[in-house]
This record gives sequence, structure tokens and C-alpha cells, in this order.
Amino acid sequence: MTGSPGAALGGRYRAAPAVQDTVLATALLLPDLFLFSDFALPNVGLADRLATVGYAVLGYAALAARRRAPRAVFGYLWAHALGGELLTAAGVFDYSPTLALLAALYTVAALQSSRLAALALGSVVVPVALSVRAALADVPAQERLTTLIGVACFYGLLNLEVWAVGRWVRAGRSAAARDRLALSRAEEAILAERARTARELHDIVANAVTVMVLQAGGARHVLRADPDRVEHALDQIESSGKTAVAELRHMLLVLRTDGERLAADGPGFGLADLDPLLSGARQAGLDARLEVSGVPAVLARSVDLTAYRLVQEALTNAAKHAGPGSATVVRLDWSRADGRLSIEVGDDGRGIPAAARSELSTGHGLIGLRERVAVCGGTFDAGPTRNGGFRTAATLPTGEHFRQEVAS
Repeated sequence: MTGSPGAALGGRYRAAPAVQDTVLATALLLPDLFLFSDFALPNVGLADRLATVGYAVLGYAALAARRRAPRAVFGYLWAHALGGELLTAAGVFDYSPTLALLAALYTVAALQSSRLAALALGSVVVPVALSVRAALADVPAQERLTTLIGVACFYGLLNLEVWAVGRWVRAGRSAAARDRLALSRAEEAILAERARTARELHDIVANAVTVMVLQAGGARHVLRADPDRVEHALDQIESSGKTAVAELRHMLLVLRTDGERLAADGPGFGLADLDPLLSGARQAGLDARLEVSGVPAVLARSVDLTAYRLVQEALTNAAKHAGPGSATVVRLDWSRADGRLSIEVGDDGRGIPAAARSELSTGHGLIGLRERVAVCGGTFDAGPTRNGGFRTAATLPTGEHFRQEVAS
């Protein structure tokens, strides 16, 4: 069973807006007839009563659409109230339509702009003036001033209060909408920060640990046969561990203090640091090489780091899944006419897969890369190739093109 009993009960009795407005119209119709017409007077004939009811229903029917078309409904009921006053003056019946116009005025005040709401409030002066005039028709001359002041204050304050309530409701709704938007943006920021932290942790810890594990495994196989290679592997493991610790320390400082300042001052990686990556990949058993075409351009720091992380993740994946002996090529193409850098890392899949490769995989590497590239305004693609290998590729904006991506 899902949901609370209160929520189920509220959903059961929550009617559609049109139904609610129809009920409202019905609830206001009788008080309007009894308070603002001669419908309930004993000396009124049946024909006059039917005429009054028919004219009232003709106006109140429009309230069913007040939320869908507030301006049109207000205009219609304004004309209806004006018509009622004119018909009263002509002696057809005695009826001053009031409550329906008040409902329409409230709706305009609650749903429309300040300008339209003010225009609506000002326009009700006309039917109100006619209502006051009708109320003074049978009043003795000596009582007219007092009656005029009382009736004018009654109608004026009634319309002003209804209008003010509508504006107050609109202000409350607007504040609630702003709060919901602010909360939504805060939640999005939290989720984005969590995703960023997860990417950084993966790129720092998972890649470093994977390479260290593979290097240690390779060293174990040649422990007695090739001591020099074992010593070199240990040096690589030590270097990878120190680098990972330095990156972790910097990331923790970023999370604890002024992230922007520390991000600018702390250790950063880019395409200039590919040689240690390639050296580590070779130590892990990959036949890795770098191919560069075109003239290198300036990269924004975040783009440079993204390019580095892409190559890092792709080489780590090749070491895990393609295995030692796999030919892996890192291609950097700076010659694109659209001012973008193309990066491609591919392996032939013909190595010796590591026995524990599934244990070394977190399942978040490619997801994190796709997110990183998207933040920079680039494109990303990854998947198996026809020869049984795997290809990871991306295009990233350079220089002025990156600033245009950020501005858009």
C-alpha cells in the first residue's frame, strides 16, 4: 500500500477546476439573488422572478471558465452587471449583479499582472456607481447624502477588499514558486556537486589503484626472473601512490575551503602530463604510443584536465580489459577547422585479459567521462570496434570556441 490515508482522501475529493468553479457559481447565485434583487420579496410576480433568475444564471454560468479565461470572464461579467443595472433602471426587474463580478475581480487580481488587475479594479467603478444610483432611487432627499456615503463605502470597500485578497494570494503563490525554484536549483547544485566529487574520486583513486594493482601483478610474475623490472614497477607504484595522495589532499582542501582559489593554486593535470600516463600504461603491459597531428592550441584549464582524464581512463580501461600486450594508440588531432581538439584512444583487444579485471571495475568511469565532456561543451563516444578492441573518443573546444560554449 502506497501513500498516506490523508493523501488518498484528499485525492478522492479533489475536483477538477471547472467543477470547483461551477460549485462556486452555484453557491454565490442564491445569496446574490436574495441580497441584491427583489427575488425574495412577497409582492414580486412569478414572471419577474423567472426573469431575474434567468438573467442571473446567464451571468453565473461564465464563472465555470474563470481560471481558464480570467480576462474574458471578467469582461463578460462586467457587461452582465452593467446590463443588470440598465435593465433595473428600465423597470424590467430589480437586480444589481454583484457577487459574480466580485469573483471575476478576485480571479483577475490573483492570476493576472498588476496592470491588468488595476484596470479591472478601476473598471468596476461604473457598475458600482449604477448600483449606488439604484439604491438611492426611493430614498428621501434628506437621507440621500447619508445613504450615498454608506452604500458607496459598502460597495467600494467590498470590491477593494476582494481585489486586495486576490493580489495577496498572487503574491503568496509567486513567493512559493520562487522558493520552489530556489529549492530545485539548490538540489540540482547538490546533485551536480555529488557527481563532480564522484568523478574526481574515481579518476584519482580508481585509476591510480587499478594501475598499481596491475603493475604489482606484473611484478609478481617476474619477481625472481627480472629484479630490475620489479624495482621499476615498484618505483611506478610509489609514484602513482604519491600522485594520488597529492590529488586527494587537494580535492579535500577544495571541498573544505575556498574551492575556486584552491582549484587555481593546486595541482593540475593536462595533456602536457601524458608521458607519465603512457609510461605507467607500458609498465602495466600495454603497447601504448602517442600520435599527434596539427598545431596544438591553447586549452582552458578545465578542458585540459578533461582531456587528460579521458586519456587516463581510456588507458586504464585498456589495461584492465584488453590486458597486457594489447596495442593501444592515443591520437590527438588539432587540425580540425572548427577549432576543436579530437581525442581518440583505441586498443586492439588482443592482450592477455587480467584474471581479476571485473574486481577492478567500478562501472562509473565512462559515465563520469561523458559528464565531464558535456560540461565542457564537447561530444563523447565510446564502444567496441570491429576488430574486437575498444575505442574512446571525444571532441573538445579550444581557446575562443570554449568561451563561446560557456557563454551559450
